[in-house]
Order: sequence, then structure tokens, then C-alpha cells
Amino acid sequence: MISVLLVEDEPEVLELTRLFLERDTELAIDACLSVKEALRKLNNKIYNVIVSDYVMPELNGIQLLKTLKFQGIDTPLIIFTGKGGEDVAIEALNSGAAFYLQKGDNPRFQFAKLRRMIYEAALKQRTEEIYRENNICVVLPAYNSEKTIEITLVSIPDYIFRIYVIDDASTDRTPEYVRNLAEKDTRIVYLRHDTHKGIGASIAAGYREALKESMDITVVITGDHQVSAALLPAFLDPIVKRKADYTVGNRLQAPEYRKGLSPGRFFGNTVMNLFTKIASGYWQLSDPQNECTAISRRALERIDPARIYPRYGYSTDILTKLNAYGFRAINVSQPVRTSGEVSGTRSTTHGFPRLLLNDFLWRMKEKYLILNFHPLVFFYLFGIICIVMSFFLGIFALYGKIVDMEPLFVRATLTLILLFIGSMFILLAMLFDMEQERNIGMY
Repeated sequence: MISVLLVEDEPEVLELTRLFLERDTELAIDACLSVKEALRKLNNKIYNVIVSDYVMPELNGIQLLKTLKFQGIDTPLIIFTGKGGEDVAIEALNSGAAFYLQKGDNPRFQFAKLRRMIYEAALKQRTEEIYRENNICVVLPAYNSEKTIEITLVSIPDYIFRIYVIDDASTDRTPEYVRNLAEKDTRIVYLRHDTHKGIGASIAAGYREALKESMDITVVITGDHQVSAALLPAFLDPIVKRKADYTVGNRLQAPEYRKGLSPGRFFGNTVMNLFTKIASGYWQLSDPQNECTAISRRALERIDPARIYPRYGYSTDILTKLNAYGFRAINVSQPVRTSGEVSGTRSTTHGFPRLLLNDFLWRMKEKYLILNFHPLVFFYLFGIICIVMSFFLGIFALYGKIVDMEPLFVRATLTLILLFIGSMFILLAMLFDMEQERNIGMY
């Protein structure tokens, strides 16, 4: 049941609106003809949504909204009025109104729209209440982000308990902007590296602070405003509902989202995506190098932020550890923003192939030999041995044909057989690995 307080100074309009809304049995309507009466009701009862006219004798709808906020009442308010233009709508929304709806000539249409707005406002309010029940923080790595850092920080919603800004030795005015905002917003904690360490090191520093303050969920967004605040619930909901311990943005899932990627960048992401799947064991994830993520406290405590790879590729390192310890990770669809800014901090792919190999070997040892035995390790091993042997046998066959003029058929056939057997071993190992990912349980 959604409780609604309806404030309207015209009795006929008040009654008509009340009668229409009460046709929905999920809405409980309290109606009042003045702002003074509305304030009395609000002192004695908590409502899910307030629907208010704009022009009223004592206070207009926007003044009522500001009065409620001053009193600490965060109930979402919808301005529903027949008077007021675009400037009033802009002022209402800027003042914190949930919605603004202009009365029109089609009552059935406008009341249906009002009812939908009530449901949306109530759902948003309930969602934010659930978020406030958890200590949620944002880790924001930044490097030379003076053009976007301010809009990024200002857009972070109120239900976020703490904001850790990790400045990776910026050389522009990023520190100045962050410090100025921190004076106005006590949630902001500013940390700065003396030397440029890499995005992985910045995120690890934020993770350590989150663990110190016992944050329940830690969200990572970058200082280049790549993620809209409206997308945060999509990252948080799976963790709050215990459907996952780690969520990662996916810019490749929907065709309309991929439009922001150039063909070269899309191809590079696809190739990197494939090798990351093999190394991390999360075969169902796409765009794993995405810097926008959220992680639960129990997963963060398990992976040890101090051991996260400090530079580009840190996400693969995190995923590998999460997979080895049995945590579930899922994708969240995320549109591509083309702000033209460098994302978060400077990154380089130097050393990335070595990182992939090290993570893969570590996961095979940790997950399938130490924590739990699975024969897929031997499938990988035999497959690699067969492929390497086929390579050398192929060279030997060509040498015998060119130098000694010996027949090629037998040796070439053995080479192809070894290559085929090795490929089958590796494909079977991958198939078993995929099955293990599907068996990852949450609780």
C-alpha cells in the first residue's frame, strides 16, 4: 500500500483527483485543502508520496517542498498544477521535486500519468531507503580530471555514505576542485598519491579505506563521468539482493551502447575480452576491463586489496581471485560516454599478456589443485604438451622434406593428429571450466 498526501486548494479539483486515484486499491489517499493542514498531517504521519498543486494561498508547491526539506522530510513530492510554465518546471525539479506534471484537457490521460509517477516516486524512495540500510561507498580514481571531476562528484546520490577520491598525482587543478567540494560535502575523503602509480593502485587504496570503515558495498566509478548516477542502482541491486558479489559494467551488450566505440577499439576489446575469460574463468562476462564496478564487503575482504595488480589489468586480477574463491560476478549494461577525457587514470597494456598468463596459472593451481581438485588442469596440461610437440614435429617434418628429401606424409599426418588431440584437450578443459562457473553459488 502506498500512502499519498494530496494538497490542492480548489475543492472540486481535489475531490476529482482523490476519486480517480482511489480507484487504485494500492493507493491510500489523504486529501487537504491547504499547506497548513498538510504540514499538520506530515507531523503526525509518514507518507510515501506527496502530490501538491503549485499556486496556493499560503505557500506555493515549491516553497512547500523547500520547507519540508528544511525540516528534514525527504518524502518525494510531485508538482501537479495547471499554472506555471517551463521556468516553474525547471525550478521545481532543481529544488528536488520528484516529478512535474502540467494539468491538461484530458483528465483520464493526466490522472493515469500522475498515478504512474506516484508508483515510480514511491519505488525510488523505497529503493533509496534500502540503500541507506547498507553502508555504501564510492571509490573514485582520478588523474587530470579537472573538466569532469566536479560534475561527477555532484551527481553522486545522497544514499552514498562515503566518497573516496584517489588522486593519482594529477598535474592539473583536480586537487583544488576536489578540496573545494570536500568542504561542502563531508562524505568526500580526498587521498593523493605522491607519484603516479596506476589505476589499479588507486582503486586498491580506495578499497583499503572502505574496509577500514566497514563499508558493505564499494562502488568504483571514474572521474571522467563515465557512469550516470541513474545507473548506480543497476550495480547495487544484485549485491543488495544477494544475487551477486561483484557487478561490472558492460558497454558491449546492447548494440545502441556499442555505437560509442570505434571499430578498432571494439575489436581490441573483443580480443582482450576472450583472453580475460580464459584467465579469469568468468566465461559469461563481457567487457571485463570496464572500470565501473561494485563489490560486496565479504568478497573484498577475501581478495586482499594489497595484492591487486597496480596498473592496467587490475580488473582481470580481481576477477581471477573472485572466481578462484567462488564468488559470483555478473554484467550490468552500461552506455558508452564519449567525453573525450582519459578514463580515471593513465593506463598502459605493458605487461598485460604476462599478467594474463600468471593469473591463469595461479587460478589453475589455487582453484583446481589446492581448494578443490578437478581434472581439467591435466586436460590443459596435456593439450599444451601435444600442441608444443606438434609444432616441433612440424618443423622436423619440413626439415626432413627440404634438407634430406624424405617423405612428408607420415610426419605431417602425425603433426596434424597431435595438433588435433591437443586442441581437443584444451577445448574440453574450457568446457569443464565453463561448467564450473555455472556451478558457482552465492549463499
